[in-house]
Amino acid sequence: MKVKMKCFVTGLIMTSVLFFAADMEGKEHLQKQSNSITVQLEKVYLDGDVSIERHRASLEDKDTFWSQYKGWTLVEQKEDFALFRKQIDDISPLSKANGYIGLSEDGVISTFHGRPDGWAEPIHLFFQIDTSRLESHVEEQLEQGIPFRTKDEFEHVLEVMKPYRNEISF
Repeated sequence: MKVKMKCFVTGLIMTSVLFFAADMEGKEHLQKQSNSITVQLEKVYLDGDVSIERHRASLEDKDTFWSQYKGWTLVEQKEDFALFRKQIDDISPLSKANGYIGLSEDGVISTFHGRPDGWAEPIHLFFQIDTSRLESHVEEQLEQGIPFRTKDEFEHVLEVMKPYRNEISF
């Protein structure tokens, strides 16, 4: 009986030591994690598209941390999170591959990835136009979507549409 009791007590002590060691490792892990932060980078393109990238960044050298985000605007900061945003003076890579300008269901000049149809969601809404003032072929082009693959093409289509802009626009 004494041998069984010694084995039981020894087992209990060993288990307690293991749990204590695991708990200490967990605390050390949390302390190590507090030396890093989740960073979200948002690139906002002219066509309204936004690309988002998330990663963990070290806070051990604060100067190095801030120098990595030079040219970015800090939008939000919490204890374990920082959101940086940058305006990109170009259209998005997705729009370069498959960008279209068309009309939303409400008659608003919008950008789309792919042709605007019943299923396509607008990427960005720009301004409402008076479709009754458009020539029929221009309205058809907008309904089908006008492709753009460069910043110049994108800006040209918007400029051409501005004279048709509704006075009451958002």
